[in-house]
Amino acid sequence: MNFIKLKNERFIMINSKFNFLKKLLFFILLIFFLQLPLYATKDIPPDIKKIITRGKLIVALKNGNYPPFFYEDDKKALIGYDIEMAQDIAKNLGVGIEYNRNAQSFADVIKLVENDSADLGISALSSTLSRGLSVNFSDPYLSPNQSLILNRILEIKLKNNNDIDKSALKIAVLKNSAYEDYIKQNITSFDELLKNTETIQYDDLEKALTDVMNGKILALYVDQIYANYIIKNRKLANIYVRRKDIDGEIDPISIVVNWRNQNLLNWINLYVKRMKYEGRNKYLSQKYLKDLK
Repeated sequence: MNFIKLKNERFIMINSKFNFLKKLLFFILLIFFLQLPLYATKDIPPDIKKIITRGKLIVALKNGNYPPFFYEDDKKALIGYDIEMAQDIAKNLGVGIEYNRNAQSFADVIKLVENDSADLGISALSSTLSRGLSVNFSDPYLSPNQSLILNRILEIKLKNNNDIDKSALKIAVLKNSAYEDYIKQNITSFDELLKNTETIQYDDLEKALTDVMNGKILALYVDQIYANYIIKNRKLANIYVRRKDIDGEIDPISIVVNWRNQNLLNWINLYVKRMKYEGRNKYLSQKYLKDLK
């Protein structure tokens, strides 16, 4: 009986030690996994570490649609070239994504990044010298031509020296966009017939396009990608308007980064380079741009 009792007591003691070791191991593993994000980001620069620690990338995106860069589909889901690129950047950082859509203009997108209300601006943003005074721009991920969407009838009348209502001899640009700068810089690159036209600012691209199609104004000045999309997808657009590229003038489209976040800028530039090396830009172009030429 004493032998059996001793054996049972020994068994209880061993079992107790085993349970203690199990609990200790569980506690050690728990501490390890709780500290894992800290170890994982220990040597990462602060501007990138901030995003990883937060667990999401905040991207400034202009309110409204600007296809094929960003727009809502039939189910109100955001899609487009810029959307997929932003999602892929977040994926490579190992975080989620959130869009700050408080910007009512492209200039407002720049301000959101400048004021640290967003980590990046990805919104078909032209990298201009004036904008570069307040923020950093990545290497361009697209470089379309600058283009005019021209009213066909007014253009023919202009070429044939026919009488045209002088109020119609205007080229529209979107207010607070890079094209306000471009038209001042590049008017000398326009055809002789277009150099004496007046510039008119619009708050809404759709209104400007409607006025061009109706012959109220001569042209709308935009990037080639947007022009191609409109002419292909807007009903009757290819009948009433045509695209005319401005020779030698491109619109470098880049990602905006706060000037303080130099390490993040370097990483984004690496992403843009690898995007080209690995064919991601080709994939996105095939998906969103191939039918627009």
